[in-house]
Amino acid sequence: MSPSREALWVIGGEQKPTLRQQKEWNKFGAAVVARIEPESGKAERVLEYTSPPEHCPDDRPSFVFKAATIEGDTAWLCTQTEVLECALPSFTVRRVISLPCFNDLHHVAPGPDGTLFVAVTGLDAVAEITRGGELVRLVSVLGGSPWERFSPEVDYRKVPTTKPHLSHPNYVFFLDGRPWVTRFEQRDAVPVGEAGRDGARTLAVGGAGVHDGCVDESGRRLFFTTVDGHLVSFDLAGGERRDLDLNALLKPDDDRPLGWCRGVLPLGGRAWVGFTRLRPTLLHRNLSWIRNGFRDLHLPTRIALYDLERPARLREVDVETAGINAVFSIHPCTAAET
Repeated sequence: MSPSREALWVIGGEQKPTLRQQKEWNKFGAAVVARIEPESGKAERVLEYTSPPEHCPDDRPSFVFKAATIEGDTAWLCTQTEVLECALPSFTVRRVISLPCFNDLHHVAPGPDGTLFVAVTGLDAVAEITRGGELVRLVSVLGGSPWERFSPEVDYRKVPTTKPHLSHPNYVFFLDGRPWVTRFEQRDAVPVGEAGRDGARTLAVGGAGVHDGCVDESGRRLFFTTVDGHLVSFDLAGGERRDLDLNALLKPDDDRPLGWCRGVLPLGGRAWVGFTRLRPTLLHRNLSWIRNGFRDLHLPTRIALYDLERPARLREVDVETAGINAVFSIHPCTAAET
């Protein structure tokens, strides 16, 4: 079967059923994983999760899975304040790790030495932890110590939000075994622990806010999404940068924005990309790229398959049928999992 037709895991969350306008940190009622069959469009919920009271704010908490990582027979998921180790393909929860420094987590990724790297977005930091849940280090993505701005005495799981963030780290990836992290506000990626140092390396992605940083199956190309609908990639050998504007692949008479672009699964010359239905935000400047104001912003939350060579949009699957109103990451189901 073609890789573009195999079943996919889509990671995200379901909005609370209310007409009241919710802040991001109050918005989601359940963290959700769905199994998607692109050929038929079938979308089936396989995991619904809410955090226990001791791991979340006391007033109207939000439950959503941010970006995940699949490692063999294990799925590493993160909520706002937890890291979950789940068995595949059942998504049975084996372990929950929650630390007082966890606030607005956006990604968890296992490192080559066996530890886990967690984007602690609320503290503008990356945490390295053991698989048993011990904190190895907490590293600011801006340089210096996270405790210069935040207090080690506070349980940040109980803090609804620390916005505005100065960097908003989103996604951890590895190059030559070294952890890197994307920085939304700086529109770049940097090695974990090098920010602020003389001669520190920086990979300038550009454009609007940066989310993913995914190396493709070949290990030769690195892909980023930007929230305004660009797929930016770099050749890891030669450094050549390519910027594919997915907005340009809409029908000529369709001037609606694609949605919040986040989540990418590169598959050779193709890629699945996630789009989340647009939502209100405190930081309105993050939506400055919306064309024609707020007219007709009703494209559903979905995943779309693109041919990167032609380029062209090949297929879309609405994931709101599985109760997913925000997409954070997309992963292939292996033959053993299907």
